[in-house]
Amino acid sequence: MYDRIKGFIENSVTPIGYRRISKIFNDEGLKTPRGTSFTNSKVHSMYKKGLIREERMNREDIVEVSPVTIELIIHPILGRIRRSPYEKRFT
Repeated sequence: MYDRIKGFIENSVTPIGYRRISKIFNDEGLKTPRGTSFTNSKVHSMYKKGLIREERMNREDIVEVSPVTIELIIHPILGRIRRSPYEKRFT
């Protein structure tokens, strides 16, 4: 549905408005995903969300992986590491 709306808006010599697009869809007997008839606001919403989805799918993901550090933390009062009684010790 988004592709058709995008075609009407972007690929036409004279762009068609949302109200006229909704009339075209209703004349063809199409229904929205919720089963209701099209209105200009629903066409606009589908177009806007489609642009956002298209941008998200086509963008480059930036992933940075940094080295992992593990620190041993000793309890300041007890002076030792508290272990769970259920923890298995390997010594």
